[in-house]
Amino acid sequence: MRPARFLWAAIGSAAVFAAAYATLILTAPGQEFENFALMGARQEFAELRESSLAELSDISMLGFTVAIGLVMLVALLRRKPVLAFTVAAIMGVSVVIAEVAKHVLVRPELIDAPPRWLNNSFPSGHVTIAVAIGIGAVLVAPYAFRSIVTILAAVYAMGIGQAVEVAGWHRLSGVIGATFLVLTVAALGLYLLARSGRVQPFGGSRYIGALIATVLLGGWAVIIGGIGLVFGIGRLVPIPASSTQGELLLSYTATLLIGTAVIAIAFPAFLWLIRPYRIDER
Repeated sequence: MRPARFLWAAIGSAAVFAAAYATLILTAPGQEFENFALMGARQEFAELRESSLAELSDISMLGFTVAIGLVMLVALLRRKPVLAFTVAAIMGVSVVIAEVAKHVLVRPELIDAPPRWLNNSFPSGHVTIAVAIGIGAVLVAPYAFRSIVTILAAVYAMGIGQAVEVAGWHRLSGVIGATFLVLTVAALGLYLLARSGRVQPFGGSRYIGALIATVLLGGWAVIIGGIGLVFGIGRLVPIPASSTQGELLLSYTATLLIGTAVIAIAFPAFLWLIRPYRIDER
């Protein structure tokens, strides 16, 4: 096979990561739009915010460590030790990079806003963990179950992505950045495996599972992402000088939908990236 497939995927994912930071954090319009969304989140129903906080409280480094152990166990039971340690490295490195990025990729003060809002970090650590667990699960899943695992993993990651925005912990940029950070690291890990000859073509043409996952997740992404873009951002560009309560809620809803759509489309895209191949086989 051609390892360049995974290298180009890594470059493309890194470009999206960089674009999210450059457009939504390093520009005044981007900051203003995300701040509108953050103010809109503050007006969310208290019960919904509390449920989101409860969902986020379940994510911890201990839980993530356990998840890495479970993912490794699946790979080891399938007699794929190299895959086990590669996936563990992908998951761990993704989270480490996310934590470092929070301190390096700062949010400059380009518009008037409460000082505490500058601490709203990029990318989201919680979403990084959720996507890393999902991608890890997809990589170690038996070939026949990849599509099912992809759907379940995407649903889990979408739930966490929504929760961090509802709780007001992160903005749209944090969700996009976290998702494509993990995809970048995963693609690089696969590139290294492919260079060592441990990624081999699958001797068949199974498309049905991947097509079902793509239709379900991709269709959902197109619908909710389209609503967010057309009825959300489309009605708020150019950014109004002053905002009404309705516009704040509109921007919040738009970023919530778009963030969910980004995660929904990222997982089937990753599935198609690895679909023709068996991993950790010579």
